Amino acid sequence: MIPQKKLTLFAAFFCVFSLVLSPVALPQDFSSIDSDLQQLENLILNTLSNTEEQQKLLDDLRKSLDESGNLIGNYESIITGQESLLRSLQTRLNEMSEIYRTQSSLSAKYEKSSRFWRTFTLIGLPAAALLSGGIVWAMAR
Repeated sequence: MIPQKKLTLFAAFFCVFSLVLSPVALPQDFSSIDSDLQQLENLILNTLSNTEEQQKLLDDLRKSLDESGNLIGNYESIITGQESLLRSLQTRLNEMSEIYRTQSSLSAKYEKSSRFWRTFTLIGLPAAALLSGGIVWAMAR
């Protein structure tokens, strides 16, 4: 009995030998194989070319994403600065509001004081002048 490995090897050799010697393997069939191989080579070259183009597109996309990331970082920095400025502005507005309230209070006090002195001046000065004039007239007599 022939071992199984030898039998399998013999069958494979027989298949290859029969294909080589068969009428299918004529010169015209070799030209179709050559044409198929040429098409396969063209397909491989096109695939490589497409792969290179896709790699370039991926590199460009990566650069664009990096630039976008940088822009986003810059915008975040700008926004943070603006938030700081707005907080500072809010603090100043609160201080100005407090100053306005203080000035309003002082203005009300000044208005009361001004009314008193205006009244005193309008009544007191003529009264003092009349009193002085009366005293001088009485002494002169």
